[in-house]
Amino acid sequence: MIPNQGEIVLRLSELSRLLDKATDDVAVLDEQAVRAKQAAEVAEAKAYLQAEGSIDARKAHATVQVADLVLAAELAAAQHRACRERIRTLGVQIDVGRTLSAATRNQFAAEPIGQHT
Repeated sequence: MIPNQGEIVLRLSELSRLLDKATDDVAVLDEQAVRAKQAAEVAEAKAYLQAEGSIDARKAHATVQVADLVLAAELAAAQHRACRERIRTLGVQIDVGRTLSAATRNQFAAEPIGQHT
């Protein structure tokens, strides 16, 4: 069943608010992902410089030392990607709502209102 024009307008308004919030969220998540990645890279470099032994041993030591920070950076990047996908999905939903709105307007315009046969 096609929703009525009022329901469509309400849904489009809700989607618009959600899109505004997601746009704000993606900016915050982007900054968090960049900061987390930078923190992991700096911590890894410090751990490498403080380690002793062969190059491979120092690399392995640094990798182990910063594993939690690297994971946090990857998770922050995943949240950022998920928010970008939410924005894309909201855009598609808004397009669908616009199409439904146009369809209901066309249907209304085509119906004989107050005409006697």
